[in-house]
Amino acid sequence: MSKFLVFLAVLAVALAQTEHDHHSHDEHRVNVAVYYEALCPDSIKFFNKQLYPLLNNPKLGHYVNLTLVPYGKSTMKNENGQIMFTCHHGEGECRGNKLQACTLKHIDDGKNSEGLGYNKMSVDFINCLMETVERNGDNTKYPTESCAKKSNITNMVPAIEKCQGDAEGSELLKQLGDVTNKLKPELTSVPTIVFNNEHKAEESKLANDNFVKALCNHIQGTKPMVCNSAALLGLNSLMVLFALISYFF
Repeated sequence: MSKFLVFLAVLAVALAQTEHDHHSHDEHRVNVAVYYEALCPDSIKFFNKQLYPLLNNPKLGHYVNLTLVPYGKSTMKNENGQIMFTCHHGEGECRGNKLQACTLKHIDDGKNSEGLGYNKMSVDFINCLMETVERNGDNTKYPTESCAKKSNITNMVPAIEKCQGDAEGSELLKQLGDVTNKLKPELTSVPTIVFNNEHKAEESKLANDNFVKALCNHIQGTKPMVCNSAALLGLNSLMVLFALISYFF
């Protein structure tokens, strides 16, 4: 085979991979559940630095079916018919967990955004809440108004805040607690990341350190280019083309 034919073959593969990267493949999505806490520093770091950037990566975000479980190491008990919570980082975290539970329920009724395995506005809003709380170091009041404006959900703030402050928020948090308490093996650290409903400590640790790599390990079939080490450095099809041209000509 001539060098030119080899060049054409490699170019076709590169272009096909690029086409693959730019489409949503529902059948290739990975179920990802994140068990975390609203004020946990490690949870905030994972959400802001690992999860949120990946979801906004056009080559990877489409591969995630996301379930968020903001409960963590909280505990609950029934006192005279009222559910009472004790949260890992205090009462402020209980409010934050409830606020996020209400967010997941009320924004677009919890429906996924078109073409995605999660609700983008909910994720944008929660990321802003956690990022702002960490930066300001103040958990006495969550920046719902400013984060709602940033996430284009200003009309939903009254419903979310009402939910957080009444029995609905407690019931939603209880449901998340029930889900967390059923995790096997049981949750011992946060955040805990579970892939395809199988809780494996080594995978959760990898996800905390390198969520891109952990997700790529679970994508079936042809993987997006970003899953390759060269792609992680930003190598794209155009660069491949230039390299091939230089080599063959």
